[in-house]
Amino acid sequence: MSPSTLRELSINWTGRLAHFNTHRNDEHLNALYEECLRFVGLHLENDLSRSDYWSRRPLDRRLAVLLYLVDQGVVEMAAKHGRHQFIPTTDAEAWVASNPAMRPFSKATLELIAALRHYAARLSRPRKSSS
Repeated sequence: MSPSTLRELSINWTGRLAHFNTHRNDEHLNALYEECLRFVGLHLENDLSRSDYWSRRPLDRRLAVLLYLVDQGVVEMAAKHGRHQFIPTTDAEAWVASNPAMRPFSKATLELIAALRHYAARLSRPRKSSS
């Protein structure tokens, strides 16, 4: 994604990520983009490859939707162990269902939220010791 495309994407943020619109230097926006792109490309790939919608969409589309959900407060972004993690709020699915603007995209958005929940569940499982 080009820097100008990234800047255009951030202009639509009016919630939790709106502060990126005031950054004069694009380094912070680029860092957010790179971290999120790695997340949707690596951690969610298996879950989303099973989706008719997401399996045919580029990573940039996954990134744009994820960041929109973060901006709207539907997904919490937290840094743990030096990496960003994305955790849907308890009412994320209800937010999608009750938001008329999301209606055309609800199935795909719910699939993304389900993939985020599945990833979070994998992280919270106790690891087996190798002894």
